[in-house]
Amino acid sequence: MTREELFEKARLLPATPGVYIIKNKSGRIIYVGKSKALKNRVSSYFAPSSDHRGKTRRMVESVNDFEVYYTLTELEALIQENQFIKQFQPRYNIKLKDGGGYPYIKLTNAPYPEFSIVYKRTSGNDKYFGPYSAYHVARDILETVGKAFALPTCNKTFPKDIGKGRPCLNYHIGRCCAPCVKGNVSREEYAELINRASALLKGDGKKLIAQLEEGMEIASEGLNFELAAKLRDCIFAVKKLNDKQQIVCSPNVEADIIGIYADDLGSAVSLLFVRNGAIIDRENFFFGADEIISSTALVSLFQRYYELRGYIPKKIYIDYDLEEADTELLTAYLTEKAGFKVSVIHPERGDMRALALRASENAKQQLLHKRKSEDRKKDFLLSLASLLGLEVLPDRIESYDVSHSAGEYTSCGMIVLEHGNFVKKKYRGFNIHSVNDGNDLLALEECIRRRFAHDSDENGWEYPDLILIDGGNNQVNRVKNVMNEIGIYIPIFGMIKDEHHKTRTLTDGENEISLITRQDAFVFIYKIQEEVHRYSLSLMDAKRRNAVKKSSLTEIKGVGAKRANDLMLHFGTLSNLKKATKEELLEVKGVTEPIADAIIDYFGKEKDENNNGNSEGN
Repeated sequence: MTREELFEKARLLPATPGVYIIKNKSGRIIYVGKSKALKNRVSSYFAPSSDHRGKTRRMVESVNDFEVYYTLTELEALIQENQFIKQFQPRYNIKLKDGGGYPYIKLTNAPYPEFSIVYKRTSGNDKYFGPYSAYHVARDILETVGKAFALPTCNKTFPKDIGKGRPCLNYHIGRCCAPCVKGNVSREEYAELINRASALLKGDGKKLIAQLEEGMEIASEGLNFELAAKLRDCIFAVKKLNDKQQIVCSPNVEADIIGIYADDLGSAVSLLFVRNGAIIDRENFFFGADEIISSTALVSLFQRYYELRGYIPKKIYIDYDLEEADTELLTAYLTEKAGFKVSVIHPERGDMRALALRASENAKQQLLHKRKSEDRKKDFLLSLASLLGLEVLPDRIESYDVSHSAGEYTSCGMIVLEHGNFVKKKYRGFNIHSVNDGNDLLALEECIRRRFAHDSDENGWEYPDLILIDGGNNQVNRVKNVMNEIGIYIPIFGMIKDEHHKTRTLTDGENEISLITRQDAFVFIYKIQEEVHRYSLSLMDAKRRNAVKKSSLTEIKGVGAKRANDLMLHFGTLSNLKKATKEELLEVKGVTEPIADAIIDYFGKEKDENNNGNSEGN
């Protein structure tokens, strides 16, 4: 459809709430939006007087058609829009990747409370701290708190396990208060440690330090130097964590501060999490040049963000002047979601204004730093393309390796790099069915055929710009023949190792390209070869372990799961184990003469049963 036809179609829409879906010429959805008046919003894209710029202009120029879904309210439209964005991942929408949510530090409501890291808050009397931006952030904080107050990290349950068994190494080196030792720490003393740890997690570090310093002075005056030393070490650990939590405003402030930076090349959103007046964590999101930043787009983004995050503070300060209607919409949604009044504020003065500006500056600097890093990688990929004589930049690289154990459990691993980075979620493993004799070339051929049976439009199966095979001329030429047969033409190189198991050259099947004088390329290719080998080996090992579990080894008297695994590790395959002599079996650690006899007897009976079965079949 022409722009004029699109405008006329939009003018026929009612001025009611709803969601609009914009498509390009191939029918792919490139943008999803919502509006409380569909007619006004959609027609504004195609009106003759419209003067769009940047990303919006590029999007409008590629539109061929649109669809609309009507809703009763704008809030309902916001929720529907979110569902469509997650479903279709449109090119021009700013997107969040849904992961496993955000972690919390949980404190159980038990006689001897325990800390743990969880991803969901549940109803009850347990306490929660956070959420934090990533698991490793929560883990590092919890480890620091645990060390500061010598909290137990074992799996024992108190008071049930008090006095049972010996204390662990942490007790002997002073890293655990050891409530497991009867009479070592009372329930009241343990509760005080938990209260101190909770105060630190809440951000009351200064108050806690003052209390600990007072206790240290009292202990010193009372000549209790051992206690004074423990309190001194505790103060040091608390100060270390407290330094990370920057005090930025009054201690009763709990809010999220959101800063935004955007230019023609992309945009970034930075969130600072303020709890008890301190910045306890931060999170950054980056968006591409095609992802449009606008008032309505940001409302959709924050709606999805807080839906995923699960925790909503009472105040959210945003360094962006959202349209009044969008502010009201976001406030209504978050208030309904949280179950209490949430305020969305564009600060114009004071501490919150300074913090919001800091968040926006952080977004800018983080984005610029990310671009510098990407530019360095792009420069390297350009030099790699020149070295290999490629016509396009190798933005996506796939590498393949075959692994087997004495010809059995054959697997082929495919690893993926995008923009020079390993993307593990796009790795793929192939259980090879056509080969059981260790023929790597046939296994590689099966893997390549199955891989390129997938369409390049499938998510995660996009075609690469470069293929690297762990092997030499034979492997490269076999893959080239397969690719020519199926009509896909992608540059293919083999990675050849030297006597030290290091990648020395690349081959295109005929000519070799030395990496000796290119240290950067040598390191890059070596990392790829090691990673694809590690991954394919892990696939083969998992296949072998699964075969062990499914085998009947554990039915043999004296053979448990561990000994079955040891036997398979020693002999490599089940067929080798079946052919083993008694002397060979006794070489395996833990295998005694009665066990060896039982193994031989078991496989002898199995062989007889198979022979009888074959005779009956004939």
